[in-house]
Amino acid sequence: MSRRRLATAVSLALAPQLYGGFASCLVWLHKAVGGAEALASLLLSQTVLPAAWVLVDAARGKVDIFVSDRSARLKYYALTLASYALGVAWAVARGWGVYLPLYAAYAAVVAALAVVNELARWKISAHAAGIASPTTVLALLVSPWYALLYLLLIPVAWARLELKAHTPGQLVAGAAVGVMVTLVTLSVVGAA
Repeated sequence: MSRRRLATAVSLALAPQLYGGFASCLVWLHKAVGGAEALASLLLSQTVLPAAWVLVDAARGKVDIFVSDRSARLKYYALTLASYALGVAWAVARGWGVYLPLYAAYAAVVAALAVVNELARWKISAHAAGIASPTTVLALLVSPWYALLYLLLIPVAWARLELKAHTPGQLVAGAAVGVMVTLVTLSVVGAA
């Protein structure tokens, strides 16, 4: 397998939507509130919908699978925030408040990425933030042992650099924003 193909495979396997869904599953397993319906809601709002919009537009040729064009990203950030809002509304309606810190952290990070993307006109790494934020949630809300998953930032950084998708600074900034915004958000909502 070529380095480029391997980098693409790593980027796809550790895409923010997929890793966020994985982390959400682990939080759900730990919290055990809402049964299969809560798990389905988490996956639908945090993985399926955010990924679906990108996949549909990629299939139509409007964007590539990684939304490499920085100027096209705002739409997907907004749609992701809308899907999180739907998840929050459903969680509140069903009495699953235990998942609100997870939604709040993810939403705050996506909003921060969108602000950097639009106001600074800088392609901060959603992949790096997409590993850093969920890992921070897991380490604080489930078990400190999940901090070992920060090591996934290494293959993600390699892959994104190999694909020339980001600079080292954009990767470091994405990871830093993911951690810092998650820490602040969890502190504000009283979960950390």
